[in-house]
Amino acid sequence: MKTNDVAKIAGFFGVICIVPYLLSIILAPLNTAQVLSLVIFTSFIAGSLFYWQFRNAFAFIGIALLLAFNVLDIEHLILFAHLELILFLVGMMIIIAFLEERGVFNWLVTILIKPFFHKPYLLIGILLMLGALMAALVDEVTSILFMSAIMFKVLKSYGISGRNVLPFIMFLVFTTNIGSSALPVGNPIGVMIAFGAGLTVMDFLRWTFPIAIACSLLTTVIAILYFKRTSPVSLVPTVPGVAPAQKIESIPLTREIKGGILIFILVIAGLILQSTIEHLFGLGKNVLLLGIPLIMAGAVLVLDREHAHQHVEKVDWYTLVFFMFLFAGVGSLTYVGITNKIALLVSGTGGDLVMMMLLVGGIVSILTAFLDNVLAVATIMPVVEALAGTIPLAPVWWTMLIGGTYCGNATLIGSTANIVAAGMVEKKGLGSFSMVGWMKIGIPVSILTFFIAFFLLYIQVMLFPI
Repeated sequence: MKTNDVAKIAGFFGVICIVPYLLSIILAPLNTAQVLSLVIFTSFIAGSLFYWQFRNAFAFIGIALLLAFNVLDIEHLILFAHLELILFLVGMMIIIAFLEERGVFNWLVTILIKPFFHKPYLLIGILLMLGALMAALVDEVTSILFMSAIMFKVLKSYGISGRNVLPFIMFLVFTTNIGSSALPVGNPIGVMIAFGAGLTVMDFLRWTFPIAIACSLLTTVIAILYFKRTSPVSLVPTVPGVAPAQKIESIPLTREIKGGILIFILVIAGLILQSTIEHLFGLGKNVLLLGIPLIMAGAVLVLDREHAHQHVEKVDWYTLVFFMFLFAGVGSLTYVGITNKIALLVSGTGGDLVMMMLLVGGIVSILTAFLDNVLAVATIMPVVEALAGTIPLAPVWWTMLIGGTYCGNATLIGSTANIVAAGMVEKKGLGSFSMVGWMKIGIPVSILTFFIAFFLLYIQVMLFPI
């Protein structure tokens, strides 16, 4: 047996023995149902973390055990599975697949960067900011896929290759993760928090969008200063004696792209005007946050009926099933009363709002950096919900969102976008990121941007609704 396998087995059993034991002491006394729920859920999470490729296997088995030991019932499994979030993601994934097939994103990015090609640092800064904006408008994974492809192309034109590409991609990931907090569609945890806290797109535009833009700009400035010191960029021939590629190839504005752009505008406009339309027609809160993606997904499947099957196939069903079972697993902790115990423990720290913001933000940030932001937020959300009535929750929700997105930059595994970008770099034969090398830059950037964002929230505390 390999050393790595032994370490994984030791880590897995270590977590499922130590974590429930420590929590049972902290939260004592616990009844039998609470102990069972804690042990099974911890095993589910530990298995997913140490054996990520088998995460759905652990999810299926974990949920089956929770039901078998009567620490979760079918009615609450469905309630806790957050089907509204799953359906929202299904709709958005179908729309994005349609826009990708139409070439909308490639056309949009090309149009935006073409005029700035002869100003290398300005162009790279624009690409970094576009990464943040694209992540906000679509999602972090789609953004990093398209923006990395464009960044590779631009860097090649500037004669930058091999491992010299790595810092550019890393900072692109940083702005992408930060930008994903600006709107609920940018990151799964944004959607989770939007539904859990009853927040609208206009709430995001008011509170997190400006902060995300400010922190993305700061990260971009840091990146440019870093590049100037370590990777000077100039318009140089990529081959001796051959003039450099001094322009990005134009993409014609075809009828298909025009149709895709119209769909894109309708989706974004609908989500921005969501709360206004709901109020106008007397609809329930956040009905259209789910309804608009579903309506537009149905529309694109009709418009592009020849490729409808392929668009649906591009939905990441494997991940969505894991999300459902993860949420249900976390829900079992609420079902048996553990979440209320944790909430009482947290509120017992004094009920100070700023302290609560730092505590929740800190926990989510650390879990995000070393585990996963969805796991972190799914676990802590019920605790925050249980604090309702004791403190104003709005700033706590926003701090949770910022911690779960900004601190994904701290490590190589802190975000899905990080892993996707690292895979693209390796696939192109440009070398690979090291965890230590990433953390040397990622941790300082995460800490700096988190506390700036926290400060920008803190100075507005009096403006939050109670």
